[in-house]
Amino acid sequence: MQKALSLAATQPPGNVEMERSTNAMNTTIQFVSRFTRESIAHATYSCSMLLLVGAMSVAMGSPSQVAVGADAPVISFDLPATAVAVPVVCERPDDLITSDAGEPVEITLRLSSLVSGSVFPQIDRWMIRCVPRNPSWRVVNYSPRTETASEYAGPIQVKTSDEDSQSFGMAVDVVQGSIGKAHVGGDKGSKQTESLQFDRHAPLHAVTAAGTIERGRGVYYKLRWTSTQVLEGEKEFKLTFDVPAGFRSGLVDVSVVAFGRSSKKSSVSDAFSQIPVLGEDRDAMRPLGEGRFVVAVHAEGDPVAWQAARDFADAEATLRHEARNVRATSPARSLSTLLRHVAAKLDSDAVDLHSDWAERLIFANADPYTDPIIRKLPADVRVVALEYCDARRAVETLQTRMANSQNAEFQLTDLVKSSIGRPQ
Repeated sequence: MQKALSLAATQPPGNVEMERSTNAMNTTIQFVSRFTRESIAHATYSCSMLLLVGAMSVAMGSPSQVAVGADAPVISFDLPATAVAVPVVCERPDDLITSDAGEPVEITLRLSSLVSGSVFPQIDRWMIRCVPRNPSWRVVNYSPRTETASEYAGPIQVKTSDEDSQSFGMAVDVVQGSIGKAHVGGDKGSKQTESLQFDRHAPLHAVTAAGTIERGRGVYYKLRWTSTQVLEGEKEFKLTFDVPAGFRSGLVDVSVVAFGRSSKKSSVSDAFSQIPVLGEDRDAMRPLGEGRFVVAVHAEGDPVAWQAARDFADAEATLRHEARNVRATSPARSLSTLLRHVAAKLDSDAVDLHSDWAERLIFANADPYTDPIIRKLPADVRVVALEYCDARRAVETLQTRMANSQNAEFQLTDLVKSSIGRPQ
């Protein structure tokens, strides 16, 4: 100990200060290392919790999937895949335009809805849009038109009365000892009554609202659920279009969305699905069901156009069936949407078979030769997609019937010639 004291006494003051600084630096480094390890551990725990939540969401399903449970109400729509275009012979007073070079044809759309589930939702309205794909079509007429109704069966009777009453009274008693007694009295009154009675029109609200969209190319309908109108079952809509002369076939896009409020739910899985998003109004109207359709319209009395429309409907049904089979047989069907997208980004050769490639092909006219998802589908699925595109092209490009001055037979298109067969 004496040696240590002697060494400490012999060391210069500068070395002592340097040693203190080194010790302080070592302490700081140890603290930073410990803080870094704790931060890494906390981040690892957070990532683990995120993965756990992701696994729980995969096991429980997304909110949209949970909502489609055994007790959840589901609104589904259906619409026939083909429609007949019937020529309109005479003009109607309520026609929007007068056809000059073209010809007016009327098509009928029968939209059906089915509400399934043990709990009936509060349906408020439907929103329907009908737009042809050919830009040369113009709306001539449509039905139903805008209709109004009231919750009251008849006019409202209003009755008011005003009553004004006045009265005045006076009484005097005079007593003169025990000799005499007198009584004098007077009373005056008036009453005025006024009564007013009239009938008021019952307040009206729109039961069905209809009009044109897309600069007169399409039609919209808004139907409300009222005491006089029930939004379940079949509804019929008639649309009259001005089409090119000699029209044979075409396509019309129809979309429908049902808005309302979901019914109360009590199960645990439904409770998770009912957790509101930040800023979301729980009591606000929200979509309860929707449907998108492509209707093949063919001219009345044209068997070739009718067959082309039927082939298109069959090709679309086959395409949707194959898309469902691909999703069902895919091994990645248990992954959530986020994880699927992340996996597809990491693997450049991966194909997200759960994407909306079929919807894009049907409604957005996706090119099967250039679409990055469709190009990587299995060969048999690509063949189905190409056959659908061929059937759609046949309906859209079916040439107009032409007649010569001698009233000869209509010249058939290449599609008709190929269906009949070339002459030997």
